[in-house]
Parts: sequence; C-alpha cells; structure tokens
Amino acid sequence: MKTIKLLTTFVLAGLFALTFSSCKKDDECGSISNLKQTWVLQKYLRNGVNETSLLYIKNYEETYSGSDSYSRTYIDKDNNTKSENGTWKCDKDQNKLNISGVGSIEITDIAGTVSSSYYNILKLDESEFWYYFTNGSDRHEFHLTKK
Repeated sequence: MKTIKLLTTFVLAGLFALTFSSCKKDDECGSISNLKQTWVLQKYLRNGVNETSLLYIKNYEETYSGSDSYSRTYIDKDNNTKSENGTWKCDKDQNKLNISGVGSIEITDIAGTVSSSYYNILKLDESEFWYYFTNGSDRHEFHLTKK
C-alpha cells in the first residue's frame, strides 16, 4: 500500500512538472493575447547599462492591436509629439516580432538614431513586455509595462 501511494505521488509530481515545463516556451514568447494592448516604456538599457535617464524621448508608448496594426507615440527631444503607424507579426518559433512601416527614432546623444525591423522578445506576460534589438554594434533593450 505504501509503495502504491509513493508511486502515485511520483507520477503526479512528474505530470505536474511536465505540465509546467511544457509551458516554458509559450511563457518566453508570451501569449500573443498579452501583447495586444498599450505598453509604456519604463526602462531603457544600451549594452546592458541602464540609460533611461539619458533618453531624448518621453512618454513612449507602443500599441499592438488584434488586427496586426502597430502604433507608437512619444515626445521627441524638441518636445514635438510623434505618432507612427505600422504593422506587426509574431514569429513564435524565434521569439521575435517583425515591425514594419515605422521609421527610426533619435533616442540618446550616445546611441543617436536607432531603428529595427525585429524585436527579440525577452519577456511577455499580462503586465510586462521586454524586448531587445541590435542596431550597429549596440544592443537596445526596452522594458515596457501595461498602460
């Protein structure tokens, strides 16, 4: 009887572990339904260094809609409000977003103007969306939170 209880416990523990480990890939890319909302920039890192305080841009937001449309708004270094519209497409196998239809952004004095067509997803859940892209030799990482 003890052996059956012990075996049952191991089987249930194994199924429980398998269930959560099988969700890991989806957790890394995140559920696409989590992406479809407006996100606000909280932190910017260049090559792993927090340079949020050096940003020219203010009030940076990205909105992803269910129809694969993408928009971003921000205030540039001259205090002009900028708004751009484009499209997005997710490549879940590669944990990437393909962004098209938007231009480059002058981001900091050191980084200059940056742009990318691909965002590599680091984290995507109900409240946080982190991604990075490489521009030139620099890695630019954005940490956004749900608006």
